[in-house]
Amino acid sequence: MTELLQPLIYQFKVVLRRISPMIWRRLWVRSDNTLADLHYILQIAFGWTDFHLHQFLIYGKQFGIYRDGGPTFDQAAQKVRLADFRLRLRERFLYEYDFGDNWQHDITFEKILPVEPKDPSRNNLLIPIQK
Repeated sequence: MTELLQPLIYQFKVVLRRISPMIWRRLWVRSDNTLADLHYILQIAFGWTDFHLHQFLIYGKQFGIYRDGGPTFDQAAQKVRLADFRLRLRERFLYEYDFGDNWQHDITFEKILPVEPKDPSRNNLLIPIQK
């Protein structure tokens, strides 16, 4: 896994597929957050209840948090940081939630921002989630 000297802020645009009018969110997430952190952030941002199974599909691989009766994953989402993917600007990946209703979210990597040490109010929102 990649070692970061200092975390960065990744800006993502998340669009829920096949919904009209469009439902979307813009998120700032630290590069040292894990995919598990991003899962919990998405749950909050979209008002989901974390009751259903989910998965990320990134570079053709499935990632997620294992639950009884659900799919197994080669790598646990709790151990893979966003920085490990070395995403390029405008690159997209998929987040699926609730395999019965099949809520699919397109996540587009929009921008890299520096952490602002002089603006702690902004950075407090970007602390990795511990669950």
